[in-house]
Amino acid sequence: MEKPVGGTDENEQAARDTPAQQSPPVLLETLAARMPEPVVITATDGEIRTGNDHLCDLLDSDPSDVFGSQIAAFFPDLRDVDLETHCSQSPETPLTSACSVGDTERWVEIAFEPQQWDGEELYLGIVHDITERHERTEMLKQYERIVETIEDGIYTLDEGFTMQTVNSAVESMTGYDKDTLVGSNATLLADESVIEEAAEMSRQFIQGERDVGTLTTDLRTADGDTLPIETKFTTYDREDGSYRQVGVVRDISDRKRFEETLAALHESTRKLLHTETKTAVAEQILETAVDVLELPDVEIYLFDRSDNTLRSVGDAESDRSASIGPGESTVWDVFVQDSAVEVAPGERIDLGAGPVTADAKRLCLPLEDHGVFYIELGEQHSDARTREMVDLLAASAEAALARVDRETTLREREAERREQNRELRRLKQVNAIIRRIDQVLVEAETTEEIEQAVCDQLAESQWFSFAWIGRQDATELIPRAWAGDTASYLDAISLSLEREGGPPAVQTAQSEAMTIVPSVADNLRGDHWRTEALSREFQSALSIPLEYDDFVYGVLTVYAQQEDGFDEMLQEVFTELGETIANAIREVESRQRRAGDGTVELELSLSAPQSFLTHFSDRVGVPVICEGAVQRSDGAIRLFLAISDCDPAVVEEQMLSMARVDTARAISTDQLDGLYEVGVTGQTVAETLLEQGGRLKTIRTSTGGLTVTVVVSGETDVRQFVEQLDERYANVKLIARRDGTQSTGQRDSTVRSALEEQLTDRQLEVLQTAYLSGFFDWPRETTGQEIASSLDVSQPTVNRHLRVSERKLLELVFGDI
Repeated sequence: MEKPVGGTDENEQAARDTPAQQSPPVLLETLAARMPEPVVITATDGEIRTGNDHLCDLLDSDPSDVFGSQIAAFFPDLRDVDLETHCSQSPETPLTSACSVGDTERWVEIAFEPQQWDGEELYLGIVHDITERHERTEMLKQYERIVETIEDGIYTLDEGFTMQTVNSAVESMTGYDKDTLVGSNATLLADESVIEEAAEMSRQFIQGERDVGTLTTDLRTADGDTLPIETKFTTYDREDGSYRQVGVVRDISDRKRFEETLAALHESTRKLLHTETKTAVAEQILETAVDVLELPDVEIYLFDRSDNTLRSVGDAESDRSASIGPGESTVWDVFVQDSAVEVAPGERIDLGAGPVTADAKRLCLPLEDHGVFYIELGEQHSDARTREMVDLLAASAEAALARVDRETTLREREAERREQNRELRRLKQVNAIIRRIDQVLVEAETTEEIEQAVCDQLAESQWFSFAWIGRQDATELIPRAWAGDTASYLDAISLSLEREGGPPAVQTAQSEAMTIVPSVADNLRGDHWRTEALSREFQSALSIPLEYDDFVYGVLTVYAQQEDGFDEMLQEVFTELGETIANAIREVESRQRRAGDGTVELELSLSAPQSFLTHFSDRVGVPVICEGAVQRSDGAIRLFLAISDCDPAVVEEQMLSMARVDTARAISTDQLDGLYEVGVTGQTVAETLLEQGGRLKTIRTSTGGLTVTVVVSGETDVRQFVEQLDERYANVKLIARRDGTQSTGQRDSTVRSALEEQLTDRQLEVLQTAYLSGFFDWPRETTGQEIASSLDVSQPTVNRHLRVSERKLLELVFGDI
């Protein structure tokens, strides 16, 4: 590089030839050349007149490029500086400027001193490279800006815990200004115990036992409150051998609140473990949402499967419906679509009471198939953390509701299982009672035995405390049998049938239907019988009619010492038992009638427009006479009909066209007269007479109804016999009663009863069919083959049954001779 001072003759000559660019004095040049640091000499207008090699090295430029140029070309920050003014006002203050050297930027300080040369003001500047210092300074400034702008507080303490520096965040946290804090001991803000703990950590830092310490405590603030903080700090050594502490303090109020909220949610979840109903779960969740999360408005809608609606747990407000069914509503859509909906302020939402404009953010969160969680969020609840809490609460609600569902199902199943076991045990015991009753019914010889045995067996059971049977008289219910320790009950109550209501037995007698009293204590003052029953510890009652084939043989009433003592299973059992008892009574009464002394022939008239004989007589257009009937083994009945003045072909055609006829044949016909055998299903008048113990002689049809001639035992209660018929048919009237001689009637009844006991049902059916169809007439009206076809058996079978029946009949007649 060409030397700026002591150069060639050509340069010196050029300088002398250019008056405007006079060289500085030799003294300045010599001084500049000898300076160990870069030197620049400039004119008042900023032109660089000369310098030294160090300057050109600093600028990394040739002297020809530097000298004669403006100083601002190399030091841009001096562009607007007036050196004369600067040197006169601040002669001791150097000027600072950036300096671009190639691709590198450096920083310099230039201390200018004015010099006079031949009347011209020149300025000698000594340049110092301060790039490293500038960078450190800028870095410190950057650190300061960072420290001042971050939200966490930053502080330094000396060995005695005196505060040396604090940033503005510490001021904001504590409420103290920096002047108060700096120089004060840390005990201004923290308890002595905290200082001692920090001192112990500092000792560990110095001894190398740990690098960083963390303390969580409360700071005392200027207003007397406390602030939860967490501080991380360490120590650093100083040149004088002392040390200082530097730390970062963070306001953890939000975290504390979050932890407290989480703890409250945890406590709420723990409480949910003890809830047993969905409503209790919903109420607990709502309480938590209001008290813990401080939400302004919340609601839970639970799904009610019974009516397919969502029902509000709390009190519905004006824009919320207490019950929401399928339809166009936001809540219902969220439930059926299982998708959350967030409604922003100003948007429309329908909570079942019609669309409204939301004035705050609203959330509708589905709770699986249990319902919907509705939340209104205020401005202070719009942060992500609150939403996280709400989601946690909704998840807790879902889990609790699912648990209640499972436990409810398990409890119901367990209760159902226990109830089933209880019912099975009771059914087993009741069946044992029924079996004993059935045995009694088979062995009983009289109605009185049946009635008393039924009451005894029922009263002996642990399930029933009192049982009695009564029969209806003209105006009241007459007790016939009872069992139990409180028979005085029957003497204390009215059994009159002439007024409505009354005890269960009276109600059943009046309605001929089962009466159930689940709780005797209900309406205690309204019915006298309830007071009497309750005083004997009767808690519930059941009364059934003893009914068979539409005729009531009495009323059975049973009392239990617990409420709801007669469930559906027992009701069904007693219904069947009532029919069984009635049938047994009917059988016994029928045997008694057949075995009684003498006979009575009754002639009756009755109206039975729906009966088979009436329908058939209307079809053929002539009167029909039923001369006999045989009960078939399949439950149907075989009638033997005499018809006159009607073409046999027409008779058979009409018979076969009737739905109730399953078999029909002509036994004998003579032009327009004939005897016919017809098998009829369903209830008939002839069957009713046989079931009541009568022996049918004839049934004649006429325009006025039916005329019946039947023979019954001499001990038969004729009035009761007529009343039983009147239960089923209309306008039953007794036309005539003809008593047979006692000896003849007794003999006939004895022989008939003995024969029925000796023969099987099938043998009796064959014998009666053969007799009524004219098999024993001479000449025979029917053959053995025809009887076999009628009975749907083989002829040898018919012959065998007839021979056995004839032998047994003859043994009865001649056996004692």
